[in-house]
Amino acid sequence: MDTVAAESSPTRKSRPSNRRAEIARHAGELFSVRGFHAVRMDDIAEASGITARALYRHYENKQALLAHVVRENQQHVIDVLTALAEQPVGSRQSDADLTAVTNAALDSRRLSPLWQRDARHLTTDDYRLVRRQTRWIAATLGELFLKHDRADLSSTVVDIRSWVLVSIISGHGLYDSPLPRARLAGELIAAARRVIDGPPADVPVPDPSAAEQVDRTPAARREQLIWAAARAFRDKGFGGVGNDDVGGQLGIVGPALYRYFDNKADLLVAAVNRLHEWRALEMTRAMRTPCPDEQVLPSIVRGYVRVAIEASELLAVWLTERPYLPDAARERFDRIEADYVSEWQRWLSVARPDLPDTVATSLVKTTKTVIDDCARIQRLQRFPIFPAELTAAALATLGLPAGSPSTG
Repeated sequence: MDTVAAESSPTRKSRPSNRRAEIARHAGELFSVRGFHAVRMDDIAEASGITARALYRHYENKQALLAHVVRENQQHVIDVLTALAEQPVGSRQSDADLTAVTNAALDSRRLSPLWQRDARHLTTDDYRLVRRQTRWIAATLGELFLKHDRADLSSTVVDIRSWVLVSIISGHGLYDSPLPRARLAGELIAAARRVIDGPPADVPVPDPSAAEQVDRTPAARREQLIWAAARAFRDKGFGGVGNDDVGGQLGIVGPALYRYFDNKADLLVAAVNRLHEWRALEMTRAMRTPCPDEQVLPSIVRGYVRVAIEASELLAVWLTERPYLPDAARERFDRIEADYVSEWQRWLSVARPDLPDTVATSLVKTTKTVIDDCARIQRLQRFPIFPAELTAAALATLGLPAGSPSTG
């Protein structure tokens, strides 16, 4: 039977009972691949095999669809965590509980990409609800797996590691893994266990001269525009920002902006390119560090953590606004990203020659996701121990010792 005809028929029995859920599933897939701004209600209707008019019977608008998809995926994890938290303390089995919550997160694969990239498009009330529930998930993971088992950890370390656990178990939606689901679940559970069991990070004695950073503004207009654009894209998304929004931060209006960039897309390319150049610099430093080959990857990790924290605005733009890059630029940056990941995998194979390539690839992508996720949590950046803890957690995720010498 023709689907559109069935939808327009007055006979209610012709409509599948799960139509609303089917629409949400197709919408979630489209949002995940294209991004919220690039998806139209007509696209969702077409993917669902119905008319746009029929679609509006189920969802008022695109925001309502996004909110439903995010909350539904989030609720599955919340339900599992709630059940685990209600168990008597004496009956809890940490490994079994970790397996249960990891599998629940694997069932909610779209949660991380939609929350991280598109949550800003939710209504204020929906955003606050989802944000509050995300914090509850992190806090509950901390209660179940850190506070209960690791009385030696400070509340700050528990806080940081709780967010690392959130990223390990739920971040798989942000990358493709070559592993079958069961093997991926096992590797994620093992990585989470290494983070839970790891010792507190060794924090080097701080240099008094570097106790506080000074945020001086460069005089060069091009530099000012790149950073203004990065802030605007991070806060509102590429589709929600106009040239005047960027130039207005600096008192630049009209033709003056076009002396440096032809259009808004050029600003996005410049911001993303800046991040990749800084990562390349840190990679070069790590490769030149005098150390055994098995210590190269820890040096790369430390360099990446440094860039991710210090340039979190640029990182956020790359991670959330990639779909809006011009096609040629996006393909170029994707090749650069693939080469960067391959370099991590190369040195992980040196440090852990026992690992199959598929496992090494998955661990590298999981670890990069942990850094990408946690480095952008501004509240965590205020903790002096944060860079060292994030580095130690990243190395634990990779299965590498945390006591490697610092690159300085």
